[in-house]
Amino acid sequence: MNKMCVVSLVLLASISALSAQNELDEHFKNFRGTIVVHDQKSNIYTIFNEERAKTRYSPFSTYKIPHSIIALETRVISDTDQIVRWDEQAYPREDWWPKTWGGEHNLKSAIKYSVVPVYRHIAKQIDREKMKSYVASFDYGNRDISSGTDNFWLNGSLRISALEQIEFLKKFYNGQLKVSPRTIKLVKSILIQEQTEDYTLSAKTGGGNMGGDQRAALGWYVGYVEKSDNVYFFALNIEGQNFTEILEPRLEITKNVLEELGIVK
Repeated sequence: MNKMCVVSLVLLASISALSAQNELDEHFKNFRGTIVVHDQKSNIYTIFNEERAKTRYSPFSTYKIPHSIIALETRVISDTDQIVRWDEQAYPREDWWPKTWGGEHNLKSAIKYSVVPVYRHIAKQIDREKMKSYVASFDYGNRDISSGTDNFWLNGSLRISALEQIEFLKKFYNGQLKVSPRTIKLVKSILIQEQTEDYTLSAKTGGGNMGGDQRAALGWYVGYVEKSDNVYFFALNIEGQNFTEILEPRLEITKNVLEELGIVK
């Protein structure tokens, strides 16, 4: 049975669990999944399903965080208010697209509604070698963008684990990526999901078909919570029979775990 483990030091190749705490099986129910939460002030990692936390999967739309950074740094996008019109011949509208993808989009709305064709279009405007260089400098997962300029993050060659998501988010939040403070500030502003008197939650969802497995859909929810003088980073992924099955649970499970840890209410 999976346990929630607290560790004071994370080595991506070898994680040492110091103690076991409350079981979180009830939150995941019938889903195969993992969650990692890092308390920056105390440098404590809370990990559910340690083996899976080290396993790499496609980032799907969680890649829109580094993607937005790269778009702004390369000046393919000047700011988060710039309207981005995708090539409708390259990416014709499909019946399954949500209504929120219609109309004009800037980076704010494109990341909010996870508008895939906008980001695929942006990817084509970024020099491939520059994209590769940024992904490598971010030490983002396996760094592999070889499967296609505009789809490597959509169940393509790029893979990342929940633990690696946390490490990337920490570097992003703390200004440790080799990009401008302006870019970090802009991307932080478009990730905010919830603000209360006690905390601010910033995050990005991701998900899609995994292929080759009867449990065919993967769902991500990654981000951080700013509270008082501390920051809590989190990364969750779960599997389901289809995309609809994991759509809401990825958010609900994360919120329930954060509540159990006393981070949000």
